[in-house]
Amino acid sequence: MNRGLFQSARVRGALLAVSIAVLSGCGAADAPQAAPKAASAPAKASVPAAPAFDFEAWVAANASCQGDYIADLQDAKFAQRLLASGVRVSEDSGIGEIGVGGGTLTPGQPIRLHGFPVKQVTYYYDSGAMFAVLVEADGAQARAAIGAKPLPQTYGPDYHDGVPTAPASEDVPMPDIQFVRAGKQPGTQEIGCVGFDG
Repeated sequence: MNRGLFQSARVRGALLAVSIAVLSGCGAADAPQAAPKAASAPAKASVPAAPAFDFEAWVAANASCQGDYIADLQDAKFAQRLLASGVRVSEDSGIGEIGVGGGTLTPGQPIRLHGFPVKQVTYYYDSGAMFAVLVEADGAQARAAIGAKPLPQTYGPDYHDGVPTAPASEDVPMPDIQFVRAGKQPGTQEIGCVGFDG
């Protein structure tokens, strides 16, 4: 139980005890009369505000294959959290819809990933899933930031450098990877996470 709710319950309990004592006349003759103000003004319990959404931390977790962006993006309330944080959501995003999805997210205020300025986030989920963060960096800097190494050719032409999240096995020949690849704009790289259907 959070602290605000606990304090609220204590205040209500104290008010209930005072009400019972007043109604039963308990100690009315012996006790000095309390000032009417104290009994009439209910104590206000402060309820802590919900913490602000940390878009930068969310981006970092998902780019490193540690988050659950698919579940977040399929939650209809998540779009409200993004918008309240100043994040611009593409019209084609489909946030809050279950099933195939994709789109772009643009930070409303400067954020960084591995110390690099973030320009945009692109994502999709279908038979596989990808979360890519477009950063201002060169390839060597981005590869060094995640410790990327050349990947086996089984990852195809889109993913040359990265870090597998698990060793390849007979059951999972292509484990998910954290990757780095050149961005479409000069001076940019994409750092992200991609998952493959088994």
